[in-house]
Amino acid sequence: MEHVLRALSNWLVQQDAIESSDRELYEYAIYSFLISVMPLAIFLIVSGIMGMLLEGLLIVIPFMVIRKFSGGYHARHAFTCMFISVGLLTSSFYVITHADCSWLFHILAAISGLSVAFNSPIDSENKRLKEDEIKQYRHTTYLLIIISVGLYSVLVVLHQTHYAVCIAVSLVLTALMQLPCILKKKNERMKFLPKVNKK
Repeated sequence: MEHVLRALSNWLVQQDAIESSDRELYEYAIYSFLISVMPLAIFLIVSGIMGMLLEGLLIVIPFMVIRKFSGGYHARHAFTCMFISVGLLTSSFYVITHADCSWLFHILAAISGLSVAFNSPIDSENKRLKEDEIKQYRHTTYLLIIISVGLYSVLVVLHQTHYAVCIAVSLVLTALMQLPCILKKKNERMKFLPKVNKK
């Protein structure tokens, strides 16, 4: 990966697109972009090979868009992030090929949607949100959850339950990616409470 990044940054310098002093900054930007796009590209390629491209899109698009505004767990290392993303997205195929859209999925979709709406946005350690951004992201997340749950409901009513499961899975994945952050915050609060009581 380092060789590819170095070759790309060298080419950009040779083309006078960037300054040589900015090489490391652009290498990091290219690296971050590739790591964030690669899991999705791999997932969509696998979806296409399996003849389930529409299902893949119905999982990836809501997951990506909601997660952008809702926030959640981010691995410290990009490779770990890519591995987790590919693992979760690929395992979701197992769910949609073996699950029926029963009351369990209705409950999971509702709980996941409510959880994401209630806990969003979650600040990332890499990028802290300002007060106005928090309000904007929260309102955007509410809107996206309403749209997703609405689409899920319409698909169920139209008996397109196979595709409804994809929407439910994307909501569950988004909620799962917030869970480590929620548990961490709860744990920090529990550690803080005894100190307050002692005072």
